[in-house]
Amino acid sequence: MSAPRMTPAQARAALATMTDADFPTADPADDVDPAMVARLVDAAHAVAGRPSLTAPGRRSPQVTVRLPEAVNARLVAVASQTGRHRSQLVRDAIDAYLARDHDHHLPVAA
Repeated sequence: MSAPRMTPAQARAALATMTDADFPTADPADDVDPAMVARLVDAAHAVAGRPSLTAPGRRSPQVTVRLPEAVNARLVAVASQTGRHRSQLVRDAIDAYLARDHDHHLPVAA
């Protein structure tokens, strides 16, 4: 069972108090404390990345797509012109597509 995830502020505070002795070395002969590794991983996750789109402290699902170069170039250009992130443009396009063409096929949630 893993410990509760740290907030970004808690992670920064934890990292600020760590010394070189807290970080495991690459020497396989060294004993690595699994609890320390878990703490470092949680701290790195809390500091890095974007805010969750699902709920605070929860990872949002990710989808990876491959695009033709021309489509990607258009996406980059629109993102640059509008000052929005490519991921937001893609989310908006998927939402609009699903609402327009497919919502009537989905069962209504109770």
